Amino acid sequence: MSKLQWNLIQSFIEVARTGSLSKAAQVLGTSQPTLSRHMTALEASLNVALFDRSTQGLKLTDVGAQLLECSTPMQEAANSFVRTASGADASLAGNVRISANEVVGLYYLPPLIAEFNDLYPEVQVEIDISNKATSLTKREADIALRMFRPTQPDLVARRLPNIDLKFCASKHYLDKYGRPQSFEDLASHRTLGFDRDWQMSREVQSLGREFKADDFLIRTDFLPLHIEMARQGVGITVTHFSIIKQFPELELLLDSLPIPNLEFWLVYHSDVKYNRRIRVMVEFLAERLHH
Repeated sequence: MSKLQWNLIQSFIEVARTGSLSKAAQVLGTSQPTLSRHMTALEASLNVALFDRSTQGLKLTDVGAQLLECSTPMQEAANSFVRTASGADASLAGNVRISANEVVGLYYLPPLIAEFNDLYPEVQVEIDISNKATSLTKREADIALRMFRPTQPDLVARRLPNIDLKFCASKHYLDKYGRPQSFEDLASHRTLGFDRDWQMSREVQSLGREFKADDFLIRTDFLPLHIEMARQGVGITVTHFSIIKQFPELELLLDSLPIPNLEFWLVYHSDVKYNRRIRVMVEFLAERLHH
């Protein structure tokens, strides 16, 4: 019984309703011999007679009538299963969860989410802010914006434009302490650095200068604080060029210095094709973040 095939039950329901193998075959889009085999197989599996056969056609036995009655809800549930699956793909209503680091979450996503919600108000957006890589395989998020390409085979990674890094400081700070004209001039300025996470500093070290903790007046691993302190005139920092352009109080410094840029990736699970609202969000982010 546990191995009973659903297609046999479907065939039984239609044969019972029409009282004819030929009519049931037309409804189901199959052949009369196929349905005949289905009925034989089902009766053998159940060890009961489902129909009384005569020249007038097929008539349900008492057991057959009872089984038809209890099989109808099964068919309705199966139809509901298909409708729900189809509706889930067609409908945009529901949640989409995005994972992003602190800088992307604070300085990239707000205007994008505002625009997205205007276009698709039925979609509820959840945002997970973390500098750690959220597991898309474990469904901790639907979409991730990352600075590295994932290696898991079940994830899809779409390359976004690289992020340019530049030095900057507020005009107030520069008017007070002067504008550095070379990389070496930074040694005499107030620079903002990192506490325990030295990834960004290692990128800047490629310019030919070693950095030590004592070289920085203020240290924090919270990247948005670097940006806000630079805006308030605390000192010089390195951040995304696109963020510098957002704030008129910030001035670009040492533009010709070739600081290595950051990779930028839009990542999602390969089964996103089964969820329309995630697909819509993926395409929206891919388009907007390419500009």
